[in-house]
Amino acid sequence: MKRKIFLIILVFLFNIIWVNAISVTNNLASKYNFVIKTNSQTNLSNNHLVEDLDIMLRTDLSYDNEDASVIANKINMYLKTEMENKGEVISKYAIASEVNPYLVAAMILEESRCDSECSFLVKRCNNVGRMYYDKDNMGEVACYGGSYQKFDSLDNSIRAYIKYINTNFYSKDLTTPTSIAKEYKRDLRWVFRVNQFMEKIKNATV
Repeated sequence: MKRKIFLIILVFLFNIIWVNAISVTNNLASKYNFVIKTNSQTNLSNNHLVEDLDIMLRTDLSYDNEDASVIANKINMYLKTEMENKGEVISKYAIASEVNPYLVAAMILEESRCDSECSFLVKRCNNVGRMYYDKDNMGEVACYGGSYQKFDSLDNSIRAYIKYINTNFYSKDLTTPTSIAKEYKRDLRWVFRVNQFMEKIKNATV
């Protein structure tokens, strides 16, 4: 309870600072008539901190009548090195986004190789889904100037990947590895491995 109260106070103070910062920026923009270039993918006025904390503090999340914490523990059994104990983030964000948490975990494992030794993209750029960098999006940073995106944390990368899956596949009723593969430009080997990961995690005993 004390931790929850502390987090609420922290969020409240952060929001006050954030609102003041936006107000100052708007005043400067109005005074000196400059425009900050952005696009639909990046909204500088959005503050996701409250939403993030709300999801992580929820205890009512479940998928197929299975509690999010149980699913998280199953996922954690297959996450190694840098991705250890990230099962809760995957589970809760996937369920809150109405996406199959087992599918998300399996796709992350396939793209990141974190069932054994995490890939370079995970180790150096916190990119768990091999997400590409968009040079026209001011909210993104290139991974060492390359084609892939760099994230400031693994948690943010996980959230971004779940959003990517939701936007690019689930919104088009593509909810299985087989249906996703063509749109995702992946072959039958990818489908087989993702299905295999899903089955292993689902059937794990915790």
